[in-house]
Amino acid sequence: MKALINYLRVDEWLNSKVTMTVAVAAYFICVNQRDVAAASVELLVYFIFLCMFLAISYVANDFSDIEIDRKAGKKKVIANMPKAAVWISLILMGIIGVVPIMLYVENKILGALLILITVFLGVAYSAPGIRFKERGFLGILECSFAQRCMPVVLLWLFLDLNAKNIFLWTLWFLISFLDGLRYILIHQYIDQDNDRATGVHTYVSDTRPNIRRNIIRILSVEIGLCILLLIPLIRVHTWIVIIGILVTLILEFCIYETLYVYAGKDWLVSFDSVPLEAFLNIILPVMLGICMMKTNLLAGLFVVVIIICSYKLLKTKIDISMVYIKSKL
Repeated sequence: MKALINYLRVDEWLNSKVTMTVAVAAYFICVNQRDVAAASVELLVYFIFLCMFLAISYVANDFSDIEIDRKAGKKKVIANMPKAAVWISLILMGIIGVVPIMLYVENKILGALLILITVFLGVAYSAPGIRFKERGFLGILECSFAQRCMPVVLLWLFLDLNAKNIFLWTLWFLISFLDGLRYILIHQYIDQDNDRATGVHTYVSDTRPNIRRNIIRILSVEIGLCILLLIPLIRVHTWIVIIGILVTLILEFCIYETLYVYAGKDWLVSFDSVPLEAFLNIILPVMLGICMMKTNLLAGLFVVVIIICSYKLLKTKIDISMVYIKSKL
């Protein structure tokens, strides 16, 4: 099981991409006050597709980078697997992810088109011959758009596209893009020495931009978008949203004190605890699950799934926070 998790790189996308993106679907269920029981199938097929799409994207990246990773001294499960086995796994993941959502959606043509574009862009980041990964700033834009925005575009298959939903969807599209952009900038910043050593050309390794300044700008816009998105929720679920915001502020403050002040780490350009990560991937999805539980206790299963998926991330956040808290007791 551990080998499978490492092969699919589950820890790198489950609690940093899937939980946030499935929360977008839950957000519209709450805002539109839809029937939770009817929408649960929608959430399930969307969740399955997200998992399989991201697994395909990450496995395809490792498959394309086998020789590069060897030169960099990285040990990957995929390096010792027969190529046929990798291809079979990619096909199986595609079937598992695509079939349920295609059976569920009414507009099969639009569904097939959006899924095809989504998977293609996810693989194109590292695929030989296309390899957006080595196309500088265009590569960063493509990666963020493919892994963060296209799954949000798939929500067109479920949403009633009225003026309110289009406006809120646009805000989610922007925040998804910016969040993905911030993650890929951090990733390339961390990998820049290995990339230069192995001859891989990325935006950060080639141009050496002021990453910290750019990330602060992106983060500021993300926070502003989050505030706008919370307005429709706070009107109906006031105390749930207020408590969620307070927990976020306390957690982020404790993490900042531990990492930046105590450990002397550059908190903004590391994956030790990415700012806003806890809110978008744990606190917000749990808040939305609790909001849905007010009308149907079945939504408690959504909360349980989010907590299971984000358990390791949640534990890391709490452990880091406790360093600061214990120092003050």
